[in-house]
Amino acid sequence: MQFSKSFIRQVADATDLVDLISDHGVTLKRAGSSYKGLCPFHSEKTPSFNVNPERGFFHCFGCSVSGDGIKFLMQYDRLSFSEAVEELAKRAGIPLEIQSGGPRSSNPEEDRGLHCLKEAAAFYSEKLSIPEGEYAVKYLQQREVPESMWKQFQIGMSPDEWQGTLNYLQKINISLAEMSRTGLIKVSEKSARHYDTFRGRLMFPVKDVRGRCIGFGARAMKPEDKPKYLNSPETSYYRKSQVLYGLHEGLTSIRKKRRLIFVEGYLDVIRLHENGFTEAVAPCGTALTQEHFKIALRYADTVILLFDGDSAGNNAALRHAHLLLPVALESYILTLPEGEDPDTFLLNNGKENFDAFLNQKVPALDYLVQQTIKKYPDSIQGRMQGLDELLPALYEIQDPKRRQLTLMTIGERMKIPPELLSKELKRKENKSLHKNKNNDRVNCLSENNKDSQDEQWLLQSLLRKGKLWPRVREHLKPEEFQTPNLRRLYEKLLQLPDAVFQAFDPFTLEKSDPDLFQSLMLLLSEEIPSHDFGLSLLRMKERNLEIEYQEWLLHSKSNEERAQAALKRRLEEKNLKEIKQIIDNILTQ
Repeated sequence: MQFSKSFIRQVADATDLVDLISDHGVTLKRAGSSYKGLCPFHSEKTPSFNVNPERGFFHCFGCSVSGDGIKFLMQYDRLSFSEAVEELAKRAGIPLEIQSGGPRSSNPEEDRGLHCLKEAAAFYSEKLSIPEGEYAVKYLQQREVPESMWKQFQIGMSPDEWQGTLNYLQKINISLAEMSRTGLIKVSEKSARHYDTFRGRLMFPVKDVRGRCIGFGARAMKPEDKPKYLNSPETSYYRKSQVLYGLHEGLTSIRKKRRLIFVEGYLDVIRLHENGFTEAVAPCGTALTQEHFKIALRYADTVILLFDGDSAGNNAALRHAHLLLPVALESYILTLPEGEDPDTFLLNNGKENFDAFLNQKVPALDYLVQQTIKKYPDSIQGRMQGLDELLPALYEIQDPKRRQLTLMTIGERMKIPPELLSKELKRKENKSLHKNKNNDRVNCLSENNKDSQDEQWLLQSLLRKGKLWPRVREHLKPEEFQTPNLRRLYEKLLQLPDAVFQAFDPFTLEKSDPDLFQSLMLLLSEEIPSHDFGLSLLRMKERNLEIEYQEWLLHSKSNEERAQAALKRRLEEKNLKEIKQIIDNILTQ
């Protein structure tokens, strides 16, 4: 769809950015007029994600992603521009206003890729119903996967040919470039010819939350085919750390139950869905990460991590318990009996017994402490070793109340006095803060002194109140800034026309001047105190006047010259008061 610029602006203005981002599982805490939290677009321990509701934009100082509500939905939910506008309009209760001109794609390359994958998924699915798919059908039957689940998850079979998929997609006018970009074909190093990536494999389409096929997991049907599982490469719309298999199929149930069951494999997910546990999901060709748990926060309050009953499953359980500790979810760990996985357990024991088994789940924190205690001797030294292992995850907890409760629980379980725990935690935190690069980034912008504060406040006020700009640039020269980085920023701002500041949009500089853009984002993210703008300007000019006056005195060779210097200073001070009055009058208008 194509929307008018005025409609897009209306939708953006009607969007409560803090509510929108919070509803997507990002915990935001007020920091003055802005909000801060952990970035949803990259893994981090220290909050660098800033939301400015006044100006309607977000910015991360860690990964540099930024934008408004539309951009957030495009990045977070992998929507096209028009889809994001439509979603926000619906959210705000604004009727759609569509411009003439037909459909518009904000990212034609991405749309072509999704179309290619959609057609491939349909092609693989059809292969199950013809003789050449017989081998895959027998396998599914042996695994007791009912046909209804084949259709629900669109399971398919890739032809056991070098160019079976390629030839089909070419017939429906899909280019080699799109097939290559989506990972469906490769190029032979020997012959330079294209060939199918997936040949003779059981195909599991991976879908995003909107039900669009974004990639494939492919299981080998022959023992000699390696690896056992082959996965699509990552693309702009398929990032393995941001996708959960089964989420789309179980979304209604997940939103109702507010629960997710994490399992390890595609068939595990399908088996659980078959038996009514439609909140089951699995990672796609990668280990679980905190990014996956961030996804969980969007839809669930509770997560259960269910691991296979083998040594690899036990090791994974302990590793993921560490990952879960900082996440604001009610989280549980459960390992199956030895030799079992969710698929076989359900087949052998049935739905009711599986449901009863789920009730044996252990809180992730308890599991983590139990397993840690087992690793070390029951002694003071052993407990301290265990504590050293637990603390790195503990100090990543952002919420002070959660951290304190977690600390108390660990102390009780490990029989360590709370005072000692608090002391050790503080020591670890101080060490971490010392290494924090974000602090360095802030310090490079401004120095911690009164002079630089006035300079910073003045620039912040200018960016928020563009009407001040013409008068300020008339009376304030770059050399009057004592902080080098702020001076360079002011010099760059002077190059912009006055009109820009009446409705200044810093994102216009994101590509043209990324350094200026980053400095502006940092300034705009910092809290501006309630202060007298005119007074800040006056203090800056008085400071510089004092420097000039001392230089006059230094170079004066007679009493007459010093008297002239003093007279000049009094005249300048009178001018300064007039300038402050002009600024104050503008602010009261």
